Amino acid sequence: MGVASWGDETSPFRFTGRDPIERNDRDPTMASYTAGHLGFHGYMRAVDALLQRRAGVGVFDLPDRCWRDAYDDEIPPQETVAECLEEEGWPGG
Repeated sequence: MGVASWGDETSPFRFTGRDPIERNDRDPTMASYTAGHLGFHGYMRAVDALLQRRAGVGVFDLPDRCWRDAYDDEIPPQETVAECLEEEGWPGG
């Protein structure tokens, strides 16, 4: 699934053929971490969902990582998750 829009501070991240990933403040840690940047917030929600599906853990269950760098470098969430799991020694990462 490709990225249609990386978004920015005021517009959300969106995958091709999908609705934009809007801000969701149900997770106060995520809301605080993304500091009101809609594009980064959507990216992190996508990364978190992929991690949950592949490994059963969320972004804040893993050691600190420069997630913002991955977003700024426009590394697709799927690649970021694969790299993260591989670096953490996750089976099948």
